[in-house]
Amino acid sequence: MKIGILDSGIGGLTVLSSLLKKCPEHEYIYYGDTLHLPYGEKTREEVVGYANEIIKFFESMDVDIVVIACGTLSSNREYLKSNKEIIDIISPIKGKLDKYNKISIIATPLSIKTNAFKKYLNSELNLIACPKLVPIIESNDYSNLDNALEEYLSSTKDSDALILGCTHYPIIKENIKKYFKKDIICLDDFIVDIIKKKKTCDGTLKLYFSKIDSNLEKNVKRILGRKDILIERKCL
Repeated sequence: MKIGILDSGIGGLTVLSSLLKKCPEHEYIYYGDTLHLPYGEKTREEVVGYANEIIKFFESMDVDIVVIACGTLSSNREYLKSNKEIIDIISPIKGKLDKYNKISIIATPLSIKTNAFKKYLNSELNLIACPKLVPIIESNDYSNLDNALEEYLSSTKDSDALILGCTHYPIIKENIKKYFKKDIICLDDFIVDIIKKKKTCDGTLKLYFSKIDSNLEKNVKRILGRKDILIERKCL
């Protein structure tokens, strides 16, 4: 099965990495829209426009499934158009986290603004917009990370779990653990469960980004744990 995975940048690589480890038999095409990141501080119309162009690219590549490996886009799933099956990273949590009384969610400002998580969770929610995190992660400069995490996670102490509502955030999961000591939930686990049930084929991997620099290349190889990765610049 051919699967297209899209994100604003390198965050969706955390989803791709999980899929490569647990469902390696599929064919994957990744597109990171690094030219337009961060999505979380743009308007819905802007990010939906970018995403629908990427989806058209995937359709031209004849993918079977489009995985929206981006919390911001997943929170605006109803505005994305495709004649292919679309799987987002938020809706699969429905009914899976009811054991928690109170859940904190860190995500981009646009994701928080949509209240999308409230559709799928029955727990009391503490929603936290984190505009500083994606730029820090994409730049590979973590000098201000602790200050940002201390600011954003200060209100999470009485929560039973923390959802990383942006696929960039698992990259800094170990840093987040210093400030939140209970269950930390990454959304890629729920995607893996869905893809595992899909028909298989011979596995291959293609990576596309709309803008490429040295930091991006380093981040891609670090997140995927492979040095033999080839990435291609493609503007849509």
